[in-house]
Amino acid sequence: MTMRPGARFLALVVMTMALLLSGMAQADNHGGGQPEMVMVTPSPHSFPETLAAFEREASEAGWSILHRNNMAGTLSERGFTIDPVVILDVCSGRYSAQILEEDAYRPVSAFMPCRVSIYQDSEGDVFISRMNVPGFLPMMPEGVAEVMEKSSEEIEAIIERTVAE
Repeated sequence: MTMRPGARFLALVVMTMALLLSGMAQADNHGGGQPEMVMVTPSPHSFPETLAAFEREASEAGWSILHRNNMAGTLSERGFTIDPVVILDVCSGRYSAQILEEDAYRPVSAFMPCRVSIYQDSEGDVFISRMNVPGFLPMMPEGVAEVMEKSSEEIEAIIERTVAE
């Protein structure tokens, strides 16, 4: 039985998500080695300074912050107290459009927009985490992989400028 390219890609996405959900590919904590599923970068700045710097650098690079998910605030409203965690939905129309204009590539929209998490741990250290895009590139169709690689390189440059002292 042959599968259409879009169906093959969707099957890869489903298999990847199954691995994630089963716990077979868990990320290490930020204190150890580099996690497999995510990349974590320590910030020398405070939580508010890191958040503001990332948002500024993203904007200056032409990226949009579509949504700001204040997880600590949301959970606080439900009676939980956690250290600061803000998850940012960031988007670059020049990359999103290249993926979403192709029917065969639309299944990857499950990974869109790019998500970047800025958080503070219980010791007061601040980190920036995001999906390890280069680790997923071999599983993506060539056209999607090219776009994702370019967008990932831009996000990495944004993060590098964010944590510069």
